[in-house]
Amino acid sequence: MLRCIFFAGALLALPAFAQTVAPEMTREQKLTQYRHDQINLLALRPEPDSVLSAALLAEPDVDDKARPAVLKPAALLKRAQDIGENSPLVWWVTAAAECRAAAAKPCPSTETLQKLESLDAENAAVWTLSLWHAQQAKDAPSARAALASAAQAKRYSDYFGGLVAALYAAQDVLPMSNELLAATGADASVPGYRLITAANVVLKQVALPGGRAVLEACKPSEPADDAVVADCIAVARKMELSGSMFAQSAGLSLREALLPPGPERDALGLRKRNLAWQMQRMGELAGKLANDVAVTRTYTNALAASGDESAAVYAVLRSQGVSLEPPADWHPAPSPAQP
Repeated sequence: MLRCIFFAGALLALPAFAQTVAPEMTREQKLTQYRHDQINLLALRPEPDSVLSAALLAEPDVDDKARPAVLKPAALLKRAQDIGENSPLVWWVTAAAECRAAAAKPCPSTETLQKLESLDAENAAVWTLSLWHAQQAKDAPSARAALASAAQAKRYSDYFGGLVAALYAAQDVLPMSNELLAATGADASVPGYRLITAANVVLKQVALPGGRAVLEACKPSEPADDAVVADCIAVARKMELSGSMFAQSAGLSLREALLPPGPERDALGLRKRNLAWQMQRMGELAGKLANDVAVTRTYTNALAASGDESAAVYAVLRSQGVSLEPPADWHPAPSPAQP
């Protein structure tokens, strides 16, 4: 996953968090106590983003018998649904939670899909979840209809940027001291620690199978179905133009695989080259993203303003004097072999 390049590069081990506690406590106890204090405060707030953030932060407590049930992820997510009935972020996280918990039954649930479709029908990513649900249920007509709806939608958003921005802001409910930052063992500033924490929590907990569903629906067939290919190309194009670096890469690769040889396909090489350059340069800035407050602020301000990961990446690159396009003689490193 492309975004892992720079977030993993600044990975902070993610033990939890930290706040003022008795010196006899171990480092792990300090971090857990701080995370619990954050969750307790966020759970009391009336904003859906705050309670949703509490639910995400509470994931390590699923099997903790010492934690009250109302402060565990399931109860917090239910409260976020109640107060954020019209928040697509809440229902997107709900869909992710259902798919993490699903055994044999299709996921996300029909009710969650209906809610997402009613709130964000112009988002192709929402329809890829309906596509996944239909594929699991072996409902070919519904799967074909979902692919068509994704193709007809106006945009593609996997909500990554919005979720990271919400979780980053939520962590400020309880400021972290430098002493407690040191307890994390992270080479980061407080804002940098909050950002990398937010990104890694979202990466771990809000991975959804919509992309897998599109690949399954768009795999080559004989004879080729021109209508399906056209819809797949339309979805890929929306992914390319999204604010998600991962979706951009996936969309470029999918469209490249679907297009016949020619100028349009050749033009994709330039876009892929630019994206590889941007991600490589961003990976080199991972340390600054974590420990340079000005760089962290540039990223988080852009993310909060737009909700787009790509806007935040571009803002950081420009702030560091890095061109968004590579020099003429630059070539991306070969990709590792994929199984």
